[in-house]
Amino acid sequence: MTKLTNFIKGRLSVKISLMAVSAMAVLLIASLVVMLLYSRKKVKEETMARVTQTLDATVQNIDNILLSVEQTAGNVYYSLPPHINNPEALELYRRKLIDSNPYVADCTIALGDTTIKESKWTVKPVQEGKEPLISFSVPLYNTAGQLAGYVSTDVSIGLLSRIVAQTKPSENSFCVLLDSMGNFIVHPDAEQLMQQSAIEISKANANAELGEAVQAMIAGQTDYRTFCLWGTDFYVYFKPFSRSSVRGRAIGHLGWSAGIIYPERDIFGDYNNLQYYVLVISIIGLLLTFLLSHAVIKSRLKPLLMLTSQAQHIAAGNFSEPIPDSKHIDEVGRLQDNFQLMQRSLATQIDELESLKNTLYQRCEGLRKAYDQAKKADRMKTSFLHNMTNQMMEPAVAIEQDVQQLCSQSDRDTAQLVSDVQKKGKAITELLKNLISMSDDEMRKEADHD
Repeated sequence: MTKLTNFIKGRLSVKISLMAVSAMAVLLIASLVVMLLYSRKKVKEETMARVTQTLDATVQNIDNILLSVEQTAGNVYYSLPPHINNPEALELYRRKLIDSNPYVADCTIALGDTTIKESKWTVKPVQEGKEPLISFSVPLYNTAGQLAGYVSTDVSIGLLSRIVAQTKPSENSFCVLLDSMGNFIVHPDAEQLMQQSAIEISKANANAELGEAVQAMIAGQTDYRTFCLWGTDFYVYFKPFSRSSVRGRAIGHLGWSAGIIYPERDIFGDYNNLQYYVLVISIIGLLLTFLLSHAVIKSRLKPLLMLTSQAQHIAAGNFSEPIPDSKHIDEVGRLQDNFQLMQRSLATQIDELESLKNTLYQRCEGLRKAYDQAKKADRMKTSFLHNMTNQMMEPAVAIEQDVQQLCSQSDRDTAQLVSDVQKKGKAITELLKNLISMSDDEMRKEADHD
C-alpha cells in the first residue's frame, strides 16, 4: 500500500487522472442514483397499473363465473316448486343444472332442511379425498309459499383457480381470493393450501407481515403489503371483491377480497439486473476514462519530464546541453521556450564567467611574478644594506679609536672638539649596528619563509 501511495504521489499524470476520474465518478454516481430511483419509482408505478388492471380483470372473470352459476341455479330454481314431491323430477332438474353449466361440479336438493333462508355463497368444509368447493345456496319454497328446503350448487375451487391462473401479470405471480374468515377461495395450489387458511399460514410461519396483509384484506382495504415467506420476498396487491350490478341479482357484497401475490424478483428483477449492468459499465467506463486521460495527460506532460531531466543535467554542471524547440503553444510550450531561453542565458553567463576567470588567472600570474620580482629586489636591497653597513662599520670603529687616542693627547678645546666627534661617531656606530641587526632579522625571516 505504501509503495502504491508513493507511486501515485510521484506521478503527476496519475494524480491528475485520478482527480479527473474522481470528479467524474461523483457526477456519475449522483446521476445514476437519481436515474435508478426514478426508474424504480416508474417500475413500481407500472407494476401497480398492470396489477390493478389484472386484478380488476380477475375479479370480473370470477364474478362472471359466479353470475353464470347463479343464473343457471335460478333458471332451475323456478321450475322446482311444482315437483317438490316428485323425486324423479327433482333428480332430472338436478342433472339438468349440472349439465347446463361447465363450472358446476355438483348440485344438492335438500328437502326438509330449512336452515338456508336466503341466497348466499359459502365455502364448504373440506372433505378428505375430495376437492374443495364453494357453494351457492338458495332456499326452496313449495307452491304454498312455505320453506321446504334448499338448492345448493357447488363450484370446484380447483377449476376456478385454474381458470383464474391463466390470467396473471408475471410468470411467478398468482391470484388469491379470500373469504371473510381468511379461507382461500382461489389459489393456484388450492388442493394443498385449502387445508390451511391464510391466517393459519401466517401463524405457522410466525410471519407478522403476512398476518397484517391478511387482516387488511379481510377488512376490505385496497392497498399493498410486503412480506417474506419461504425465503422469498413478496408484494401482495389487494382490493375488495366487488360484484357487478345485474338486474334480479339478490346477493351483493360477499365480504371476499381478491389479491395478486407478486414475487419481488418479478417486479424488480430486470431493474436489479439493470443496476448490475450499469455498475459494471460505469466501472469499465471509469477505468477506460482513467487510462485514456492518463495517456493523454502523460503525453502532454512529456515536455515537463524532459525539462526535469535537463534541469538535473544542468544541476550536474552540463550547462551547454541543448533543449529542443517546443511544438506546443500552450502553457507547457511557453514554459519550455522560457526554459530554453534561461538555459541559453545561463550558458552565456557561464561562458562569460569562465572567460573572466581565465583573465583573472592571467592577471594573478602577472601579479605573482611581480611580487616575486619585488621580493627579489627587496632581498637584494637588504643584502646591499647589510654589505654596506658591514663595510662602513670598520671605518667607523677606526674613527672612534683614533678620536679616543687624540683625546688623550689634546688640550681642553681640542678635547671638546674631539668629544663631539666621538659622540657623533658613537651615534653612527649605533645606527650602523641597528641597520645590521635589522638586516640580519630580515634575512632570517626570508630564509624561514623560503
